[in-house]
Amino acid sequence: MQNREKAKMREQKILFTLDKLGCLKRSQLQMILGISDVRMMNRILYRMRKYLNHVYLGEYAYYLNKKGREAVGSDREFRKNSQIEHHLMRNDVYIFYHYPKDWRVECPVTWKENGKEYSIISDARFTYHDMTYFVEVDVQQKMVKNRSKIKKYASLFRVMQKQGVGEPILLWYTVSPERKAKLEEWCKEYDVPHEVLCKYTG
Repeated sequence: MQNREKAKMREQKILFTLDKLGCLKRSQLQMILGISDVRMMNRILYRMRKYLNHVYLGEYAYYLNKKGREAVGSDREFRKNSQIEHHLMRNDVYIFYHYPKDWRVECPVTWKENGKEYSIISDARFTYHDMTYFVEVDVQQKMVKNRSKIKKYASLFRVMQKQGVGEPILLWYTVSPERKAKLEEWCKEYDVPHEVLCKYTG
């Protein structure tokens, strides 16, 4: 394949990936594309600048502008706001778990237990090694709300297990060892199968 065709295919992958995931840091795009050279990645993104907006958060993060959305036929506009770190961390999970094909974001689920109806919206959901993962990204959420979510997931998982609907896992991705420890403590308290990842360890 000629270099020009390769470059075009790479650009298409970047555009469609940004449309799917909303916003990605330069380093996240490098991992997805398998490009180890930072300068090469920066050159690619510079050549694509007519399709992209960016914001600096320790490194540049990119999202589609109007021309970029038109190029992939998308009507999903990513809005830069206080939730951008939340989006980027959610995409860390997508990359860490090897780009799940059934990755879905903002997933609502409703269920009944003991005659009472419940609902929750997960930040993302996917399957991995035959397990159903419910993703919760914890950036600045009040911990009392996180505890309430864990109690809800305990109810949901009980219902799923009774119905034999897969093996559920609650996956938290948080920002400090202290928050990680507390989330793990509550998951154990409510008997919720879980994994807790931490963005910063120091």
